[in-house]
Amino acid sequence: MDLFREHCPEIEADFVPLSALLRPAHAKQLLKADIFLRIGYRPGGSTWRAVAFDTLWAGMRRLNPSAQAIHYWIGTDALNTLEDFRANRLRKGPVRKARKDTHWAVSPPLVEELREVGFKSNCIALPVPLKDVEAPEALPAPFTVLAYIPEGRAEFYDGPSIYACAKALPHIPFEIIGGEGTWARPSLPNLTFFGWQEDIRPFLARASVLVRLVKHDGLPGTVREAFQAGLHVIYSHPMPHVHRVPYREPAALQSALVELHRRFEARDLKPNLAGRDYAEETFDLQKCMSAYLSDCRALVEKGESPQEPSLTC
Repeated sequence: MDLFREHCPEIEADFVPLSALLRPAHAKQLLKADIFLRIGYRPGGSTWRAVAFDTLWAGMRRLNPSAQAIHYWIGTDALNTLEDFRANRLRKGPVRKARKDTHWAVSPPLVEELREVGFKSNCIALPVPLKDVEAPEALPAPFTVLAYIPEGRAEFYDGPSIYACAKALPHIPFEIIGGEGTWARPSLPNLTFFGWQEDIRPFLARASVLVRLVKHDGLPGTVREAFQAGLHVIYSHPMPHVHRVPYREPAALQSALVELHRRFEARDLKPNLAGRDYAEETFDLQKCMSAYLSDCRALVEKGESPQEPSLTC
């Protein structure tokens, strides 16, 4: 919501937390909204939380039947919906109704996944650039590998492959943010865990390459930030200006790192300016905000509201 408030004053945006939706004080916000924006709670899920939210969502739509709806898909919500759809686990009523709504997805792969479910979506990236981050004239020494592995998610972020490479390449420092590394035993002298970090700019400033290996992804924030800082990126999914390495293939990861390190030592590895330019173009703040505003205005016109959009999330 801060994005809309700060960079798109044409949209009056309000955020209503889930815990407050049932309070009478927030009924006015629901009644005055032209658009309901739904993020994170996917329609048609079979868990009790999903059923409860679908019930609440239906109540909101009945309370304000003129409001249009947008579903914003950001990652594993799309994957889980697709898997449930293929396994015939989705509840048909909420899905059927959601197919009539507008859908946003943060990346092209999510657009394709949602299409199979029957949701036609518009790809709009989340424009969240880091402030005061620029690509350096030369990559810093020593050659350093950066990765994000939150606590309890080592398998999802292919921690075993990164650990295997750190063990095989003891001359290369590996810095891991997001978790304490309780899974990485025995500890390695060149593999350091820094836990959760509010500000990753110091890590970007001393790294040469970011590694992100995941089975599924939406819009990888660390990749976007690494591009902005001019880092080379080893990634498990197709994307311009990355070094593609499959998920859970440590030999392929090691080969890619060895080659990048060889080029670094030969002074042939320059900052990834192509990646930086791609990030600046793809995740341009005003470009993304214009896309949001265009869709919101179209929905307001569809609902025949005479004013600028009022958005409740």
